[in-house]
Amino acid sequence: MSITRRFPPIRPALVVTCCECGTATSAPVEVRYIERQSGPGFPLYACPGCAPSLVPGPHRNDAIRNR
Repeated sequence: MSITRRFPPIRPALVVTCCECGTATSAPVEVRYIERQSGPGFPLYACPGCAPSLVPGPHRNDAIRNR
């Protein structure tokens, strides 16, 4: 048994750029989900320091109600 089978490579953590301050973070917090007309939507992430100051939502699992 080879060493690569015993110890498979570890994938790097998700590193994204904060949508508020622009710094790279490996502990992202999803703060918004942007829907697009021509394809799948994408999430916006913030660093843990900026996330409490941002207004949350909408997220992927939020139900939008029309009144």
